[in-house]
Amino acid sequence: MYCKKQDIVMIAEIKHKVKSTQEDELTGNFFGNMRYLPYSRGLKKIFDAYAQSPKDEMFKRILLGLDAEEFSFRFWERSQLGLGEIDAFMEVDGAAIGIEVKLYSGLSTEDQLRQEVKMLQEFHADGSRLLLFVAPKDSVQEAYDSNYKYAREHGVHLGYLSWEDILQGLDEVITVTPFEQLIISDLKDLLVEKGFDVFRGFDVHVEVEEGKYYDFGGKYS
Repeated sequence: MYCKKQDIVMIAEIKHKVKSTQEDELTGNFFGNMRYLPYSRGLKKIFDAYAQSPKDEMFKRILLGLDAEEFSFRFWERSQLGLGEIDAFMEVDGAAIGIEVKLYSGLSTEDQLRQEVKMLQEFHADGSRLLLFVAPKDSVQEAYDSNYKYAREHGVHLGYLSWEDILQGLDEVITVTPFEQLIISDLKDLLVEKGFDVFRGFDVHVEVEEGKYYDFGGKYS
């Protein structure tokens, strides 16, 4: 096993030695490491649990039906028709999934996702096509609402996934070796370092009896 430059930068950020705001680095670090796990035990667990498309039920239906172990993954796939490039493009179980990644900013242009819809038509002429917009939770909904209808009309199903939910979804990933466990642990630490560890409420169940007083450690002024 060897350590890539990309991995060194990621570890340096986890250890508070550097601070990166580069979307391409996050794309490479996260999806580059997730390529080492079979789709069925890795990305599928996150996608199935947290990717959403409230206004296009076919997106989720197609996604749930993908269950292969092997998949191909290409970064920054460039259109031969001059449409630009997409951050990530994967093919799994006969379907294509394009992925547009944002870290802290929104879309660079209003028609960015629409250009990527056209790219998916170019890259994957036959079969199901999904476009997944990955961004912070406060950025995904507006972009989705503005583009889902266009995507559907052009044979692509648009969905979204927040980094906050990806961090949560890493707990769903099934690891079978210490190496895979280390990958997931490092990715969790990276996303926490990026600020995506959000409070999700208390998960506490306590049986109480009527008429009795209980002290849960709170302080009152």
